[in-house]
Amino acid sequence: MKKQDGLTAREESLMNFLWEAGEPMTAGEMAERLEAEGWNTVTLFKTVQNLTEEGCLNVIGLEKNKKSYARKLFPAFTKEEYYAGVMMRHGIDSRSIADITAAFLGVADKDSKERDAKVIAKLEEIIGALRSAGDEKDAD
Repeated sequence: MKKQDGLTAREESLMNFLWEAGEPMTAGEMAERLEAEGWNTVTLFKTVQNLTEEGCLNVIGLEKNKKSYARKLFPAFTKEEYYAGVMMRHGIDSRSIADITAAFLGVADKDSKERDAKVIAKLEEIIGALRSAGDEKDAD
């Protein structure tokens, strides 16, 4: 991620839209889909241009649009990579994984023994899912 200061609220909103969409789009396609959410076309195009210049959007290809070509754009990083960077800029690192997991599970306020047991169980579940996914890839 090249944008070191983080995204503006508008940029973050557009990036969340693109992460959810999961497919490259032209700015025109984005404008069509976001019109119902109140996005002004000029604002959208400026935001797309800013994100592209900052290295947040990559040009994946071109699409013929009537007599010209439009760039197909896709996020240069995942949502998880972006938010991990935000957390690291705020002093949260891998040493905080247990506390973050407890907060996600809603058990941060439990006594430490109960909290730790729930965090360990969740992390073991995640590890098991990752191992299963790895085994499936190895079988292919």
